[in-house]
Formats: sequence, C-alpha cells, structure tokens
Amino acid sequence: MAQDAKDVLGTRGLGGAQRVGAVELDNDLRPGLFTEVRIVLSNADGRTGLALAVVAGNGILGALKSLGSSADLAQHESLVSNLTNLEIAGTRVSRLNLHVDTNRALNLIDSLVAETEFKNANFISSDGGNIVIRTSKFGGAIKVVPQPLDSTGLGLQSISLLTASDAEDAESRIVTAINTASRRVEGLEALQRSLNTGDFTNSRLDGLVSSISGSGLPLGTLVNVVG
Repeated sequence: MAQDAKDVLGTRGLGGAQRVGAVELDNDLRPGLFTEVRIVLSNADGRTGLALAVVAGNGILGALKSLGSSADLAQHESLVSNLTNLEIAGTRVSRLNLHVDTNRALNLIDSLVAETEFKNANFISSDGGNIVIRTSKFGGAIKVVPQPLDSTGLGLQSISLLTASDAEDAESRIVTAINTASRRVEGLEALQRSLNTGDFTNSRLDGLVSSISGSGLPLGTLVNVVG
C-alpha cells in the first residue's frame, strides 16, 4: 500500500537529495508533499518502465549531441554558403537543410518519448503523471516525478537554424538541454539501480527495446545500451 506523501517524504534531507526508505531521490525526482500521484506500478512493472526510460534517455542524449554539432555548423557562413557547395553524405550543407533535419530529429525524439510509455506510466514525458512504484523493500512504495526528455521538457521547441544568430541561440539551448538531460538520465539510472533486484529478464526488455529502437534516431544510438 502506498504510504501517504508526508509519511514517505517526511524524512531528513541529505544535501540536494531526499531519502525515501533506503533510496535517495534527487529533489528533481521527488514529488512535493501534496503532489497528486496518478499512476501506480508493481515493482516489476516499475523496473521495466525505468529500464525503457533509461535506454531511450541515453539514445536521446546521443541525438542531442549531434544536434549541437549541427547548430554549431549553421553558424559558419563559409560552410553553409551557396558558393561553398559543401556536401555531407550527398546532401548539401545549408542552414535550411540543417534546420529541417534538426526539427525532424526533435520530432523523432518526441515520438520515442511517447513510445516509452509502459502500463500508462512514462518516466520521461512532460505529460506523464507522477508514479508510485510498489515495493516491499523501501517501506511500501517509492513516489517518482517524471523527468521530461521531450522537446517541451528540454526547452527545445521552435528551434531555428535559418540565420547565424538563430543557430547561436539554438546551440546554447541544446547545450543546456544536454546538461539537463544528462542529469535526469543519471537520476533515473540511480533509481533503477536501487530498485533492481537482479531478477529482471533481459529478454523481456530486449523485446520492448526493439519496438522503440526503430524511431529514426542516429544509427547506433540505442546499440549496446542494454548489457
């Protein structure tokens, strides 16, 4: 039975984290005392959902780093000029092409986040409700706030690479998004390690990962993440 928020969270804070039973949750992962919790998962389902979120999160991080390179490239007039005629993989490098590819990649990231939903819970969506994971290990339940890795949650809506100044702004936003995403994925990984009892079946996770790995992110993004 999930404990009342004040019972679960009314414990002594440790620096930037809060201890919940035997798990230290970063403040970003910790619901407010009176925050509504809408989704309840069993321990096994919670670990499955977390595993999917972590795999997708690492793929998203790889994609964001590639987008940062595109934004940097779009700032150099000598490389994107019509007179230069520079090509990568048969496609001419221009601000318009970089702009279109970047926004297509962000749409694919949003699709990947949506596909990571498991049993109505999504640990990395801006639209996800707070999650309770039932467990006999940590006082009955762990309450978790989703860590958004979609374009809305990372502040990457309406990215433009059509001018040098736009590209400079886009690069700054992408760098901030990479730092935010890294912190959020690390928090989810730490929670995953705390909950994982070692009896999680890789075959079950592999089957689920295969259903989300064809979303068009850069080749190899989701490779070798699951050991």
